[in-house]
Amino acid sequence: MNKFLAGIIYCLLYVVSLLPLGVHYFFSNILAFILKNIVRYRYSVITINISRSFPEMKYGEVKKLVADYYRYMCDLLVESIWDLSHSAEAVRKRVKVSGVEVVDELQKKYGHVLVVMGHCGNWEMVSGMIIREEERSENSFASHPVYIVYKAAENKLSDMIFRKLRMHEYRKFKSKGEVVESKQVLRHALKNKETKAVYVMIADQNPIGKHCPIVDFLNQKTYMLQGPEFLAEKLQKPVVYLRMDRLSRGKYKVDFQIIAEPSSNYEKHYITKKFAQLLEEDIRRNKVNWLWSHKRWKRNIMPNE
Repeated sequence: MNKFLAGIIYCLLYVVSLLPLGVHYFFSNILAFILKNIVRYRYSVITINISRSFPEMKYGEVKKLVADYYRYMCDLLVESIWDLSHSAEAVRKRVKVSGVEVVDELQKKYGHVLVVMGHCGNWEMVSGMIIREEERSENSFASHPVYIVYKAAENKLSDMIFRKLRMHEYRKFKSKGEVVESKQVLRHALKNKETKAVYVMIADQNPIGKHCPIVDFLNQKTYMLQGPEFLAEKLQKPVVYLRMDRLSRGKYKVDFQIIAEPSSNYEKHYITKKFAQLLEEDIRRNKVNWLWSHKRWKRNIMPNE
């Protein structure tokens, strides 16, 4: 039954995606107004997250940033739907990519590269930058299989829809790779250790469980996921930060920066702290460009932690 429903929902989204992007943005404006002023979707969460992260901002500045965020959030939704039926070329025209030599050189040296990013820009468009080597264009970054790491949704229908949408992207861009559930990444990487590959992980979610690294992030003590650092140590592979900035509506830029190589000696949690530092710098530079509606700080950190 879930498979049937997932197919129906996918088909409906595909039909909607055929509309011009300008029409999608028209509906995005309407949806943003409804979510902010009528539904009040996570209004207090968004406002509190922004206010605590930027205590120097005045009330009027916070209010404007909240309004801008609703428009940005709805744009992400309609752009992801639009992406379904449009060509790889159309998607790549909306994302500029630089610094690809960082990933290329590390792949030659280590085979596998772990790429970490935050919920910045439109992370759903990252798959559009994944191109087979013989067709690789200027705005692409991977000539080898790319595996998108994700945490399976508790709702089986939602998880099925996500996987269907993501695998459609791989087929459209003629890319090797697939989505890999976070609990299976280590096993997957060890199984494919003889092949060159990139593993992309969004690493700014609120972690579950005890003994997670704590960093200073956006003016607050913050728990961070330890998965990327754990994998880097276990696999002895390099970690690269993927920066995705929103230049304007529907226009993004991707860049790369090395966080760590296995041949170097780093202090404990260096990778996690460096990722948090780079992400915070990007957020401060473009404040609307992050997932403020996420309940990122719902867990209180005890004084003795």
